[in-house]
Amino acid sequence: MALCYIRANPLIAFYAIMKQMAEQLGRYEILAEIGRGAMGAVFQARDPKIDRVVAIKTISVPETGEVEMEQYRQRFFREAQAAGRLSAPGIVTIYDVGEDEATRTPFIVMEYVPGRTLDQVIQAAAPARLPRGTALHLIQQVAEALDYAHSHGIVHRDIKPSNIIVTEEGRAKIADFGIARLSLGEVTVSGQVLGTPAYMSPEQLHGKAIDGRSDLFSLGVIAYWLLTGEKPFAGDSVTAISLQVLSKEPAPPTVLDSSLSPGFDQVFSRALAKDPDHRYPRCRDFSLDLQDVSADRPPRFKPAPAQRTQALNMPQPGSSPAPTPSTGKTMVVPKAGRSSLVARFTAHLPRKLRRPAVLYPVLALVVLAGLALVAASNSRAKIISPPANLQIIGQYSFHAAEISVWVDNDLRYQGQVTGALRKHTKFFKTTYTVEGRIALTIPLRAGNHKIRVHVKVPGEAYDEDSTIEGQFNPYSEKTLRAIFSDQGLDLNWVL
Repeated sequence: MALCYIRANPLIAFYAIMKQMAEQLGRYEILAEIGRGAMGAVFQARDPKIDRVVAIKTISVPETGEVEMEQYRQRFFREAQAAGRLSAPGIVTIYDVGEDEATRTPFIVMEYVPGRTLDQVIQAAAPARLPRGTALHLIQQVAEALDYAHSHGIVHRDIKPSNIIVTEEGRAKIADFGIARLSLGEVTVSGQVLGTPAYMSPEQLHGKAIDGRSDLFSLGVIAYWLLTGEKPFAGDSVTAISLQVLSKEPAPPTVLDSSLSPGFDQVFSRALAKDPDHRYPRCRDFSLDLQDVSADRPPRFKPAPAQRTQALNMPQPGSSPAPTPSTGKTMVVPKAGRSSLVARFTAHLPRKLRRPAVLYPVLALVVLAGLALVAASNSRAKIISPPANLQIIGQYSFHAAEISVWVDNDLRYQGQVTGALRKHTKFFKTTYTVEGRIALTIPLRAGNHKIRVHVKVPGEAYDEDSTIEGQFNPYSEKTLRAIFSDQGLDLNWVL
């Protein structure tokens, strides 16, 4: 938890902050330190105004320019305030946000939950596993809490065992709503890349726009671990784990535990699909299907026809998958074509270098060198262009709609949103209105961008398209409000 406004040795600054915080943080009296991580420290504290024990998490502000640091702090306050509106049994309640005057360290005040994190519970049970009924019960509680947050337009982004607290009564509560987006950006703290790749969705690792199905993928990873005793994606390094998340299909659960019914393979194949469109639309659906197959019943939620076709075409364990280019068709290069390519490359080589024993290693080195140049180029591009975020918010009154978002003519998001009926009763008269909210976050690079939003309501005449330009500052978030009306679609920047 380095203080960014002290231009001194980071270790000296760290101990200076710890000394100042030893007794008080804001108006809160510090009782004990609970834990520490890359994002900051967590303390048990007391609120003297109402004599309540709370948990306080301090947030490390990345040391960049003064303007960027201030933008980061303001973004933290906005995110925490939005998450503070969540109120559910399975979510750690946020009471307050503030900033310590002496150190200018932002902090978030949360409900203090006695208990252990889920990873601590799993480690305490090792080498045995949690009883299957207990695991399914915890998964169900987390799924319901996530669905509640998603219905309010908030995605957690960092669902992992250390962010799930199991109370002394055996209930699961999700922590760190409101700050996960800060820790999972492209910002680093003290040279560390933040985030846990083993639980991150493929779209997160790709830097694409995400929605609740990303949290579903993370929950699927946790459930897989709880029910099989093995993590679906494991490796010796962040790079190795990330590559597995992006390209490897985990072993079917029945291979790891023969007591599991074949239905578990089907359910996890869908929950851990690389493409979010092929996953369950809601976490609760995934949880209920797990309960069904655990009771030897068929899963109640059937995938769409396109998803069933894909499942039928999936390679069986032990078989070699067929090549699948992005077009979805298998492309075969004729032998004659391969020969002509090699001939062009070797035409100007000395005869001694044309022999296969020499030529093929040379070709391999050329390919590897090309890939290294591309990777280096992409790495330089990321350094040159700092990250930023586009947030799109809005309320709508239609049952369902298809929304697409382009950034500089590049399609960055495409999905469907649905509205819920809200009941109104006045003077013994009952009416209903359809209400829904959109809350998307799309990562991009700092600079000027053209944003295009297209909304189409199937079965209705509403088919609107609107474009707006905006300047994005480094390490900041710019919010775009979409106003849906009968006259069209209006886009306005929120100042």
